[in-house]
Amino acid sequence: MKAKGLLYKIYMLCTRPVKGWFYMFVFLLNLVSNYVVTSEDNMPFTYFSVFFLSAFIAYIESAIYVVLTKKSIKQLYVVLITLLHSILIACEYFLLFRFNSFLNQGVVNIIGETNREEALSFFNTYLPPIQILIVLALLAVLLAIIYGLSTLFSKTRYTIPAFLFSLTGLGLALYGGYGFLRYRDGMSIPQHTTLTRLGYSIYQLKQKNSDIVLLRDVCKNVEASAKSSDFPTIIVIIGESHSVYHTSLYGYEKATNPLLAERVKDGSMVVFDNAVTLHDATSASMAADFSLNAQGVDFATTPLFPACFKAAGYRTMMYDNQYSIGSGISFLSDKELSDILFDYRNTREYQYDGDMVDDIEMSDSPTLYIIHLQGQHFDYEADYPQSFGKFRASDYDKKYNEDQRATIAHYDNATLYNDYVIDKIIKKFEHTNCCVFYFPDHGEEIYELRNYMGHGNAESSPDLNYQIRIPLLVWLSPTFTAGHPSLRQRLEEAKHYPICADDIGHTLLDVAGISTSAFSPSRSFVNVNYDKNRHRIVLHSIDYDEYQDRSNM
Repeated sequence: MKAKGLLYKIYMLCTRPVKGWFYMFVFLLNLVSNYVVTSEDNMPFTYFSVFFLSAFIAYIESAIYVVLTKKSIKQLYVVLITLLHSILIACEYFLLFRFNSFLNQGVVNIIGETNREEALSFFNTYLPPIQILIVLALLAVLLAIIYGLSTLFSKTRYTIPAFLFSLTGLGLALYGGYGFLRYRDGMSIPQHTTLTRLGYSIYQLKQKNSDIVLLRDVCKNVEASAKSSDFPTIIVIIGESHSVYHTSLYGYEKATNPLLAERVKDGSMVVFDNAVTLHDATSASMAADFSLNAQGVDFATTPLFPACFKAAGYRTMMYDNQYSIGSGISFLSDKELSDILFDYRNTREYQYDGDMVDDIEMSDSPTLYIIHLQGQHFDYEADYPQSFGKFRASDYDKKYNEDQRATIAHYDNATLYNDYVIDKIIKKFEHTNCCVFYFPDHGEEIYELRNYMGHGNAESSPDLNYQIRIPLLVWLSPTFTAGHPSLRQRLEEAKHYPICADDIGHTLLDVAGISTSAFSPSRSFVNVNYDKNRHRIVLHSIDYDEYQDRSNM
């Protein structure tokens, strides 16, 4: 009898959290938030996992509620839990309906590496005040419905099923935790709840800081030397959100590149038509572009190409209109690493890219310039002065609605201004011994495929080319061409080669004649040993070349 009485007490203690309205309230909140993952993974196990993990998380939240004894503390806890889940639900469904995504590693990385200006631009573009009010109203209605259902369910006998559901969820969580501890594989953790995904993503973000610490030592100790006394000035212009499909150099019907078209016409600029980026977001793309590693592997243990230039005797200068020191979690925002890589970084922020070009210092010594533009980053209307407002909504097909036509016009005007900025940089250096490389971090969708503009979800796009395929341009000064006639020919031969943006660092070292153990001739597209058969793996796992073959069938 004593054993039976003890078991009964244990049962009553363990089931106490699932009794009453609060357990059902937080269970439904979890369920609403967590089910967004089924939009991408609709396998039966996913639905099973989401349901039972939601029950387990609700059990923990409800257990905390039960042990709180003071009424005011209980009330505060209810408010905080409700606020937390409301924010998560709003974020999950905003990302789902606007970007066909949800809170995951990529989104958390972008948030962590976003500066204030980018955040304001994002909200101005995607969350105007009226939409925020609508979201708040919908949330209020949802909370009222969930509260009503939870009070209704609390009057039924659901204690035993709820407890068993929670136990099953505990089993799933333990299984996932074991997989993580044994294999250190994030995908072994159940990715089917917002809280576990968010927790793991924050953990990964902290790991980035550790990577930066390793990278400092790698870049500080890199060894490199110049193979000849010829030190050409190397200028790397990195654009932002530049779509090949809105670039007249690549056949777009609107004249968005009138100035650069003249450079192509006089033979000083080469246009590459088969270049892609590894990623669809700025932070990951910039890491891949700067690193000399392959396909995003071993980022923390491979030098960044500016470190090699600096070690070889080049002065290194970076003018950045997006990243600044100390803003966000990015290798470009880390002061110590920046000091290792660059002799100079600008500290001023500019409304327009052209204003930054005016401040670029002309150096008499061999110099690597990296110029990171704001480019065509949303919101597009803020990316160009009014004097470049050539295109208007009325210029576009009526298959787009009025707002879409206005957005497309703003994007094309920003692209027209970007053409002016690149040409302005070239004019600044055209009488020197230099070559200029231009490419953006990624592309952009502008309503071509669906009711969507932006980037960051290429994997779920009907055609990832719009976000992954990028323009790549190389301009040579007359002095540089005269001293390197064979290089001009090799560039012309390579303009149809399959190129990935993470190969550009190796190409820059080759053009500058820098010798270092990190250099790979097979990854320089001006080198006779360039590997044209290397498959390009984009978005971590997609073989772009096979993807293209399938889409062209």
